Order: sequence, then structure tokens, then C-alpha cells
Amino acid sequence: MYKRQFYANVAHTVCSFMVLNFSLYPGLPWCYVPCGQRPLPESLPELLRPRGHRTALISSADMNYEGMAWAAEKHGYESVRNYWDLGCPLLNSWGADDQCVVDGVLRFVDEQPGAPFYVMAWTNQTHDPYVTSPGRPSVDFARSGAERADLVRYLNILHTIDEQIGRLLDGLRARGLADDTLVVVTGDHGEAFGEPHDYAGHGSVLYDENVRVPLVLWNPRLFAGAGRSRAVGSHVDLNPTLAELLGLQPPGGWQGRSLLDPARPDRAYFVAGLGEYQFGLREGEHKYVYSATFGRERLYDLELDPDELQDLAARHPQLCRRQRQRLAAWIAYEEEFLLGTPAGR
Repeated sequence: MYKRQFYANVAHTVCSFMVLNFSLYPGLPWCYVPCGQRPLPESLPELLRPRGHRTALISSADMNYEGMAWAAEKHGYESVRNYWDLGCPLLNSWGADDQCVVDGVLRFVDEQPGAPFYVMAWTNQTHDPYVTSPGRPSVDFARSGAERADLVRYLNILHTIDEQIGRLLDGLRARGLADDTLVVVTGDHGEAFGEPHDYAGHGSVLYDENVRVPLVLWNPRLFAGAGRSRAVGSHVDLNPTLAELLGLQPPGGWQGRSLLDPARPDRAYFVAGLGEYQFGLREGEHKYVYSATFGRERLYDLELDPDELQDLAARHPQLCRRQRQRLAAWIAYEEEFLLGTPAGR
């Protein structure tokens, strides 16, 4: 199953790591999770280990960055393997070649053949400085308006990672595990390269190039003949979806809703806190962004304007008012949630 309208709730690596593991919204830009009095709920690995699953976080990067490895070890991951644990030499300041991740995952699977497993595989090369794999020929992705060298390197790395995902799927097939393994592909955030907006990097704005990420659910038996879903979702909804597919009861502290739930609102919230406090909401074809720092709002119709170049806020004051109220209600809910007080969905 492939979902086109899927979002990171925040375009920041560590915050996305927390959302993906604990199904909590990232909090608020001035108080990112973990903060406040609300304890972290159980993670998906914590739910799976009592069922006999081996669990690991495997990365071509250094997962000690801002305590991600510590959080994983405290919440259900029996093994955390960084690039040096995998025997991979440094490729850039962040870590190693992403082939290292796939090799590490398949080695982990082979350590106990037949045992059920849960692995979070965290890649590295698509992060700045976008260092390509040694000896790999470069594909010329340059086009009008996109001749930036960093963008060309980034696209080449995406091409490489696509191949590595193929290696992973082929490795599962060769081990007879394809029909019994659920593979989930997503990203912690997007990346901007100066077009269509004058911004590069991630974390400070809420344009789609920063917060829209892929979501692919792969299992030849479970999703035979499945296609693309146009429902709107976000990282906070991923673990509840996987729990439903795996027959698990979601913990009460998870804030997301299963993407398979027909009653789930077709909506996603996202935040940014670098430079200014921004809040965003995607609902149906519309995307609304409010800057709490400057009191400015923007509205886009992503069906007609996927590049977010035509601000429609002045033309649709009532729609903006409704979306602003939704964001205000969500912020109030988050403030209560982080204080540990009861709050409805």
C-alpha cells in the first residue's frame, strides 16, 4: 500500500524519532516531547518483545545523537547497532554508506533464523552533506532550475537507497520471509533545495518539501493487488496502523489513529519552531499554515497548486477561520496532554 498524502509531524530528526516510536505528537515548538509531566507510553517494540520478537535499532549513523540510542534501549530495543558496530567506515560527518544498514538488518535476521523480529532501520546518506557512495557512477538529474550540486547529489543518493530497499526485499524473499514480513518505508522529514521556495534544509518551514514524506507498506500476501491511498495521515498514525495489522492493542497513551480506521479524520497536524513558531494543518485538499510569531496565515489548495505558490487565505476567510480554530483546539489539547491532565481526542 502506498500513501501519497503522508506527513512528518515535525521536520526534525530527533522529534520524528520520538513520534515514530511512541505515537505521540512532537509536542509544541517550545516544548518538544519528551517534556512536561506526561510519561512516555509503551513503544511498538515493547509490545512485541513479550510475544517473542527480537528487536533492534540498526543505523548507518550515530544514534547517540541527542539521546536516540538511550531512548531506544530504555523502551524495548534489545540491540542498538550504530555504523561502528556494523564494521562500516565513516562516509561523512554523520555516518556510513546506507548499504551498511541493509547488510546489518539481514545479518540480524540470520542470527536467529525463524525467530520473529522487529527492526527499525535508520539510514543516513540523505542527510546533509549528501555524500554519494564511493565508486558509484553519478546519474545526471540536472534540469532547468535544478542544477544545484547538492540537489543532484541528493537525488543520486535517493536512487541508491531505492536500490538498497530492493536488496532488502530480495533478501527477505531469498530467506522465504517475504509473505510473513511487513516492511514499512517512510522518512523522518523532507528536504528543501531552494525551489519552488527560497529555502534550503529542513526544520524551519512547513512547505510540503519539508514535511511530506513517503509511506509504503509492503507485504506480498497482505497487500496483494493493493494500490495507492489518498487519505491524509502522519507519523503519529503509523504505530496504531501497524498495531491493527499485527493484532495488538494500542496503549492508551498513543495519540494517533490507525490509517485503516474508516472513522479516522482525514487530517494531519505539523509544527516548526526554528526561527518562528509555525503550526500547520492538512485536511482534504487544503493546507493551512499559521505563524504564531508574526500572526500571519497562508492557505493552499494542493490539488490545484501542489507547489504551494498561490496563497488563497484572503479569498477564503471562513475556511481560514475554521482551520485556525482547529489548530487552536489542537494546541490546547497538546498543552493539557503534556501537563498530564486528561484530555479528549
